[in-house]
Amino acid sequence: MRQRPIRARRASLALAFGLSLAPGLASAGKVAWLDEVVQEVLVEARAGGKAAGAEGRAATRGAGRLFAREADEGLTTLARRSDDLARSARKLESPSEALLQARFNRLVRPEAATARAFAALEPAEKRVVVEMGEAARQLARRYPDQAETMVRKLGTEGLAAVRVYGDDVAEIVVKEGPEGLGVLRKTGRGGWNFFTGTVLPNKKKLAAAGVLAAFLADPDKFVDTAGRATEYAVRQFARAGIDLAGAVGAGAARGLEGSIGRALSAYGLDVATLRYLGMGLAGLLAFGSALVVLGLPVRWMLWPVTGPFRMIFGRRKPAKSMT
Repeated sequence: MRQRPIRARRASLALAFGLSLAPGLASAGKVAWLDEVVQEVLVEARAGGKAAGAEGRAATRGAGRLFAREADEGLTTLARRSDDLARSARKLESPSEALLQARFNRLVRPEAATARAFAALEPAEKRVVVEMGEAARQLARRYPDQAETMVRKLGTEGLAAVRVYGDDVAEIVVKEGPEGLGVLRKTGRGGWNFFTGTVLPNKKKLAAAGVLAAFLADPDKFVDTAGRATEYAVRQFARAGIDLAGAVGAGAARGLEGSIGRALSAYGLDVATLRYLGMGLAGLLAFGSALVVLGLPVRWMLWPVTGPFRMIFGRRKPAKSMT
């Protein structure tokens, strides 16, 4: 395995030494170290493992910082913002320090200087470093030729969104800018589905009518927590000449499918067949609940199943007595 350049190793050692002596070191130093970690992750992911050469690292560092916008922020601030996003998606984790250490060791090569720098961080800072690194690795594997540019445009908050919601959000955020992150932050996955499936396909019409700006400023008015369009959205879209009558039903279906998919994914069973079966079962339960509310017998709902059996295997009349 090739060794890292002497100057790079000395820089890492110096930074690790400074962090170990002064846990309250200037925030820019810690963000700069996070930047180094993520760059290392990108290079090694593109190389298919932890055997990337010095030339690859030098080329990545020569392209400049990935998190220039966040250079003046501390890792604690980044961790708080990432936690807020995860909390809104109900995916906030509290891994132990031992688990964070193990995850960090799988991201970068276990060098003494890097290990000391990581050990000097606070638990929340360790978590955000690991999460940023894992999200960057996820992008590097899916978009090997675009990952570095995407990470630079996403920034730390965009990487947090990738970590929480999956790498499918990255392309939209990169293309649409930070406004897309605002939709995710305020409305979660339900609002995001409405944004990508209903708003973006009609972007030009909505922008011309001033509705797009209104949606980005306050998406909660347009979509509920289940991803369904509100009455306000129907009226606003009508101003742009867009009928949302069908979109309301589609949004409800997407919200239901997304909820079932998330429940199944917790058990590793998120496949299309099971999602559709779950939606069908949910529909039957909803219909049964409606019958109960209306005071109608639930057996009406079961008639399509029980009816044919009753017709074929109906009650047998008792035999007449011969006496």
